Amino acid sequence: MQTFYFDTSSGRCLGSFGPGTILPPLAEAAPLAPSDGRQIWNGLAWIWPAQIIRDDVLALIGARYQAALAAGLSYGGKVLQIREQDQGNLTAMGNEARWAKATAATWPANFAWRMADDSFLGLTTADAMIALGEAAKAEVYRLRQVKWGHVDAVRALSDGHAIAAYDFETGW
Repeated sequence: MQTFYFDTSSGRCLGSFGPGTILPPLAEAAPLAPSDGRQIWNGLAWIWPAQIIRDDVLALIGARYQAALAAGLSYGGKVLQIREQDQGNLTAMGNEARWAKATAATWPANFAWRMADDSFLGLTTADAMIALGEAAKAEVYRLRQVKWGHVDAVRALSDGHAIAAYDFETGW
């Protein structure tokens, strides 16, 4: 059986060492093996530090945000892609439509936006393109607010169990 050691000043897992290895200062053997080297020894058991749990939950919140963006926005009976790589195109074409409207330039009557299912949504006026861009912007901002709310709530928690139990699936 492998013996794991912890630093007596911090509880940090030092790992396990082969026979004859000179142990680091303050190293003491733990009676149990940790399930992960990021755990700390509290004198009775290996536990997860709150910051490790927080970092994991924050990563899950970030992934949930990306999934919400990837799911897109229902618009005109179709799904509009609003992923980060799509947002620049939406902004650029929204601005083009604004310029066309401001300068009374002709907007292409056959203009269409490619949707998530590879079909096209006709946007025959500059106002239609502006509305699409505004809807996308509003949804991205709404999703960011949901993400920020969950991130702030998790950062405010100090207990590892409360952090791990936090439900970040609401609001999306």
